[in-house]
Amino acid sequence: KIDIEGKEHKLWAFTFTLGYSRMMVAEAALDQKLGTLLRMHEEAFRQLGGVPEEILYDRMKTVWLETDERGEIVWNPVFLDFARYWGFKPRLCRPYRAQTKGKVESGVKYVRRNFLCGLLGREPNGLEDLNAQLREWVWKVANQRIHGTTHESVALRGEADQFSLQPLVEGRSGYPYLDQELRKVARDAFVNWRGSRYSVPWQYAGKQVWVREKDGGMVEVHYGERRIAEHAQALGKHRIQLQQDHHAGIPLGARQPHKTLVAIRQTAPQVEVRPLAAYEFAAAGGGQ
Repeated sequence: KIDIEGKEHKLWAFTFTLGYSRMMVAEAALDQKLGTLLRMHEEAFRQLGGVPEEILYDRMKTVWLETDERGEIVWNPVFLDFARYWGFKPRLCRPYRAQTKGKVESGVKYVRRNFLCGLLGREPNGLEDLNAQLREWVWKVANQRIHGTTHESVALRGEADQFSLQPLVEGRSGYPYLDQELRKVARDAFVNWRGSRYSVPWQYAGKQVWVREKDGGMVEVHYGERRIAEHAQALGKHRIQLQQDHHAGIPLGARQPHKTLVAIRQTAPQVEVRPLAAYEFAAAGGGQ
């Protein structure tokens, strides 16, 4: 955590490690939002002087949403567009395979145990100062060490890594990012955004989707690369923006993941009607 103007803030760490040399870039942030992640990628590209052809990720929700019914990855559409913009292929670590993400986890542990415990001899006076110290430590210490796994100089192997990086295009600006947030579609096929509710096709009930605002007062909802809904932005809070075709044909008792909608109708109990003579016959012992 870090104290900024008398208020304590939680810190998050971003580490970017080249697979062959273990040369790394690291930065601290106050959140894990997608916009922050993309900006840190671009800073890593700048510091390393190029873009890898392929980047491996832990299974974090800012990067991917889920796997579909065919087992294929549903990527966050903005992140996938970002990858195409900079020309790299994203990959996900295999689930329950710790060895596929060891390089990333080792980098985080290394920053925590070596940099944070020392902080170059003084406490930072803010996030900018902390990142300045972190950047100095990365390039003067972390990227100059003899790596414990390769037993070679990180800097020397980093020179070989440079030949595999795609060069940065001179004068190219950063990715034009629009702020968006992850939302879960409710069982009634609406998503909440900025205090109002927006309809989506009922087939996406229970799914994780991305919602973002566009120029011109529009709100878009994306599932993977697919835009599934577009609405005019609600004027105020507690409004409902509905497109009737989104909810057309909802089947009764439609199944959602781990849930089943059940229609219950209350009716009076069915009671057999008998003549009074039958009760009199039973009371006289004539039958049961």
